[in-house]
Amino acid sequence: MRTYGIFPFLDGFRLPFPCDSRRYFSESNGICTRSTVLYAVAIACFAIAIIGCGSGVGSISNVQGHGSNDGFLLASANNLNFGNVAINSAQMQTVTLTSTGTTPVTISSETTSGAGFSIVGGSFPITLNPAQTLTLQVQFDPATSGAANGQLTISSNSTSGNTVVGLTGTGTSATSLLTVSTVSLSFGSVTVNTTMTQSLTLTSAGTSPVTVSSASITGTGFAIVGGGSLPLTLNPTQSTTLQVQFSPMATGTANGQVTISSNSSTGSIAVVMLNGTSTPVASPQLTVNATSLSFGSVAVNTAIMRSLTLTSTGTSPVTVNSAAITGTGFAIVGESFPVTLNSAQSITLQVQFNPTAPGTISGQLIISSNSTTGGTVLVTLGGTGTAGNPQLTISTASVSFGSVAVNTATTQSLALTSTGTTPVTVNSAVIGGAGFIILGGSFPVTLNPTQILTLQLQFEPTTAGAQMGQITINSNSTNGGMAVVALNGTGTAVAHEVDLSWNAPTSSLDPVAGYNIYRSTGSGTFGLINSSAALGLVYVDNTVVSGISYSYVVKSVDSGGVESVPSNQVTVTIP
Repeated sequence: MRTYGIFPFLDGFRLPFPCDSRRYFSESNGICTRSTVLYAVAIACFAIAIIGCGSGVGSISNVQGHGSNDGFLLASANNLNFGNVAINSAQMQTVTLTSTGTTPVTISSETTSGAGFSIVGGSFPITLNPAQTLTLQVQFDPATSGAANGQLTISSNSTSGNTVVGLTGTGTSATSLLTVSTVSLSFGSVTVNTTMTQSLTLTSAGTSPVTVSSASITGTGFAIVGGGSLPLTLNPTQSTTLQVQFSPMATGTANGQVTISSNSSTGSIAVVMLNGTSTPVASPQLTVNATSLSFGSVAVNTAIMRSLTLTSTGTSPVTVNSAAITGTGFAIVGESFPVTLNSAQSITLQVQFNPTAPGTISGQLIISSNSTTGGTVLVTLGGTGTAGNPQLTISTASVSFGSVAVNTATTQSLALTSTGTTPVTVNSAVIGGAGFIILGGSFPVTLNPTQILTLQLQFEPTTAGAQMGQITINSNSTNGGMAVVALNGTGTAVAHEVDLSWNAPTSSLDPVAGYNIYRSTGSGTFGLINSSAALGLVYVDNTVVSGISYSYVVKSVDSGGVESVPSNQVTVTIP
């Protein structure tokens, strides 16, 4: 059952209550008259308000506001403090001016006072509309050391008068300062005749440029191999990076240092300690995780995989030059050679057995490398081919969808399982019967043993009544190449109704004896649909039809059969 609610409103009766207690009515000669009808929707119920007052129509007065016509200018800050700024180094801050009145404000000019303070950019006069803003760039560029004070004065036609922002800052003497990213570099263990590089960053952290005049290095095996030529001048915050290399020629511990000379105010010499340990040249070694692979019993023309892991267990890279395989049905899948493995690195070989005939089969995998523990590794292979037996099992012989509303879809699942010892191929699935379809899925599809394919079946009746159908599944199953699953369901019609309800007037000069309900279809004329006057304040129209739009009005009627004017019209469309 689907229900729709409607709230119409009636004119034609006077209500004896004061208007100031009713938001939607106006008063004339002590009588309240409807002016504007508002109604709300709550779930599925509309209220029809029947109000008597004749044919007069009132109005709702507009609510008007008023505001100031003044222009007003507001600054984002009363003071700007630039803090410490190096001599001859400019620093910027901003101040935002906002027109906060209701009329435009015109800024005619700006002036700054105080040594080193100035405005960068901007031209005047300029007019700001209400809520519009202007951002000024204020600069402090001290020429001498010491505290400085000044002010920014903005002249405008603001009702608050000129706007003044205080300015303060301190000029400081310039300093050259060099910082080094670390006081030591440790290279750890490095194999003899190999190279490791680390970075050393030099940064100008003062308020004036710093000059790095030289960088020298000591210690066997240590060298500076990059970072530019010296001397080099770095501006404040600028950096340069030296590349320090350790390349030992013999085993043992090595120490050294980098000595950096500059005009830094914290000291003209900076020392970075260096250390590292050289280890002997290691021989490459290859370890294989198994000496044999057994595939067990495998159905003919069915491939199964086994994994074999090769690991570099030496302290230098090992190169696997090749991997060859023998034996009918055995193969390596998806790997190419040669391949080089760094220390502790691994690769996994996928070895496949796909017998073409029943019987026991043997083979071997031959791996060649430059491993110092042996250049050739043999892995034995074995498996047995067995006769194939594809089988398909279907989860049910029939699917019932039960009762389903017309034009409403419902789904059920059908599971197809490979229950044999070899893959089964489902060639097709064809469905018949009005309203029945298969959602998604494409054929043919091959299912390995124990693998499941789930079909989604849909029933969407377009008419009421019982429906029958079937799905026919074709496969290469040895227990039957064709399987039929019966389908059934019942389409049920949907009933519609429109529920009307309304409010009666609290009193009336002409007592209300009942109510007449009128209905029209589309743009047609209204006709009375109740055989006798409704005595209550509700009415149910259960003669509506899906897809049709209906309009309703309600009239009150007295004991003599005289009707009021109709209520406002409301319309509903039945889905």
